[in-house]
Amino acid sequence: MKRKNLSDAKTMTGSKQLMKLTLISKLDIFRDLSDNEIEQIEAMVKMIDCKKGHVFFSPDENVEVLYMLKKGKVQIYTINHDGRRLIVDTLGPGTFFGEMSLTAQSMQEFFAEAVEDSLVCVLGRSDIEALIMYKPIVAIRLLEIVSQRLLLARLRFEETVLQSATIRVCSTLLRLSQDSLLIKMTHQELADTIGLFRETVTTILDELHSSGILELSRRKILIRDRSELKRITEM
Repeated sequence: MKRKNLSDAKTMTGSKQLMKLTLISKLDIFRDLSDNEIEQIEAMVKMIDCKKGHVFFSPDENVEVLYMLKKGKVQIYTINHDGRRLIVDTLGPGTFFGEMSLTAQSMQEFFAEAVEDSLVCVLGRSDIEALIMYKPIVAIRLLEIVSQRLLLARLRFEETVLQSATIRVCSTLLRLSQDSLLIKMTHQELADTIGLFRETVTTILDELHSSGILELSRRKILIRDRSELKRITEM
C-alpha cells in the first residue's frame, strides 16, 4: 500500500511539474529561453490553486511577486470615490500580473481578484532579478508587454473622457469579442469594465438587442452584427 501511495505521489508531482513547464513555456516573456532554461525556472516557481473570490493583493500592500495565470480569470480593479468597482483589466490564461517595481508595474492602488477558480504560478522578486541578470531579454519582453497594457489603458481613458456611453459600450463589446462573438459577462461586470452605472449599460444593451445587433441571455452577450457595432463607434 505504501509503495502505491508513493507511486501516486510521484505521479502527481510529475504532473504538477509538467503543468508548470507548460505554462512557463507559453508565456511571451520566456519565449526566447531554451528548454533547459525553462526547466530551471520551473524549479523556482510555486504553483497554487485559488478559489473564485481569492484576492491576490489589495491597495498599499507590498507585493513583490510575479503571478503567472495558468487557468481561470483575474480582474485588476479599483474602487472609486462612490464605492463602485472600476475594472482596469481582465486577465486570462497565459498572462502575468503583480506589483513588481522592476517591471515598471505599480499595483499599489489596485485589487487583484480571481473571478473564476484559478491556477497560478508565483515567482519571487529575487528570482526574477536573478533571471534578468542571466537573461536580459526577459526584461525586454516584460517591458514590451507592460507598454502594451499602458497603451490600452490610455485608449480606454480617452474613451471614458471623450465618447458617449453608447459608443463606449460598443467599443468595449468590439474589444471583448475579438476572439469570440460570445461574451460571458453580466451587465454589472460590463458596467464595471466601462465605468458606467449598470442601469445605463442595461438600457444600451436592450436597445442594441432590439436592433438585432446583440442577443442577450443570462450572463452572456452574443454579437450578431459586429460590423454594425463598429459603424456605431465611428459615428
